[in-house]
Amino acid sequence: MSAIPSDRILNQLIIPGTHDSGTATIKPQSPFSLSADAPMPLWFQIISNILPRSIVRPIVAGWSKTQSLSIQSQLKEGVRYLDFRICLYPDQQFYFCHALIGSTFGAGLASIQHFIKNHPSEIILLDINHIYNVKNAAQETHLIQMLQLFLGDIAIPNTYRPNDTIGKIHQSLRNVIILMDVNQPITDPIAAQFAARYLWHESKINSPWPNVSNMNALKNKLDAEIAFRAQTVSSATNFFVLQAIQTENTNQVINGILDPKQFPTTIQWYAYPVNIGLTRFLNAEIAIYKQSAINIVIADWLTKQSDLINFAIQYDTQAQIHRQHSTSREKWAALKNWYTKKE
Repeated sequence: MSAIPSDRILNQLIIPGTHDSGTATIKPQSPFSLSADAPMPLWFQIISNILPRSIVRPIVAGWSKTQSLSIQSQLKEGVRYLDFRICLYPDQQFYFCHALIGSTFGAGLASIQHFIKNHPSEIILLDINHIYNVKNAAQETHLIQMLQLFLGDIAIPNTYRPNDTIGKIHQSLRNVIILMDVNQPITDPIAAQFAARYLWHESKINSPWPNVSNMNALKNKLDAEIAFRAQTVSSATNFFVLQAIQTENTNQVINGILDPKQFPTTIQWYAYPVNIGLTRFLNAEIAIYKQSAINIVIADWLTKQSDLINFAIQYDTQAQIHRQHSTSREKWAALKNWYTKKE
């Protein structure tokens, strides 16, 4: 975001993001997340009653690992919105999770900290919207203390707003917007002060889940969301996430088990048709609803070959050029109008 003109409004930019950003390290050997807050999907219950655990775990890993790139690599490639799903494990450490356990939450925060150290003009949106197994004040306090430890010097105060300009956000001299709700008391006064000042409430972001399992239904859902956003964007005071993701259903998972040559067996395969048509879809939507209707766009299995990031960069550049041309036309029209009246 360092190259974006300072007068651009943050919640009217196209910001590339990833879905379940911390799952790249999930593998068949990963332990299950063991969270009563996040029950396994129906298909898992069905196959677990039929197949041995040694076969079930690789199947679950294929559908749980939604990203191939580490947090560090995602940021390096240009991702600026991270979707974190974390859980507290019995060893009292926080991990990324999505049915199975990934790397530690602390490692992800350290990647953000390291990236900002080397790119001090960038802005990152960190959305911690699923937190599992946190049941008491001590556990909540521990989570806040981790955020403060890694991001305390770079967290953007919540006195700023999603509809502020990039220039105004840069005036904070900070880099990371942390979107997270606190659901338990915080016993450490310093951590409580950090949470009160630097955590942005989840009401500041609208992220509707399409919850559909085919391309046509997804397109219809996303189109409806963009159409509604276009009507309200000029007065919008929150971020808007377009979830360009399908959600597998039981039949699709079982089809992949029975006929893996014909049907998807992993998120990588399942997300492919969505991803290859995503920027074409976005271009078509922009042609109808204008560019400001699109804000954060998240995808599964974003890779170094994905064109979403280049699309976002190109969009911002073209938008600036368009404004310059519009300004020139307006000045020419004003001069012509003045000259006509003068005669």
